[in-house]
Amino acid sequence: MDIVKLDVPLFIRLMELAREDIKQDADLHDVAEAVIRLSQQGPVTMAAYDQIVSFMQKQGDAAPKEEYAPDDIRRFKQIVDLADKQTTEYPNTPKEEYASIESVTTAAGGGWMEPKHTKDIRGNSFRIYGDN
Repeated sequence: MDIVKLDVPLFIRLMELAREDIKQDADLHDVAEAVIRLSQQGPVTMAAYDQIVSFMQKQGDAAPKEEYAPDDIRRFKQIVDLADKQTTEYPNTPKEEYASIESVTTAAGGGWMEPKHTKDIRGNSFRIYGDN
């Protein structure tokens, strides 16, 4: 069982840190991990505050950045045209929205099929666009 031992000034400063500076849950977990480790040696005082914060920042820098897969990026490109850009005079005015040609051709698809260039679009026996 983990037990945290803090002096009151550090406890108050950590609450201020959580309220004012910490924006992500992962940072709270990093602070808790640092305090738990330091508490194993006895009560933690304000002297360890900089060490706790630097541990949190170091862990945050090591966190993997969120990256989107190519298929996700293609899907985003497909729907970006349909973002609510139209303003209407009345709230019940119909909103006709059309996607651009790119969102249904080069930005469409994914997986093993991958998006195709318009020159690759074929009819029954010949290419519809590009060189025949």
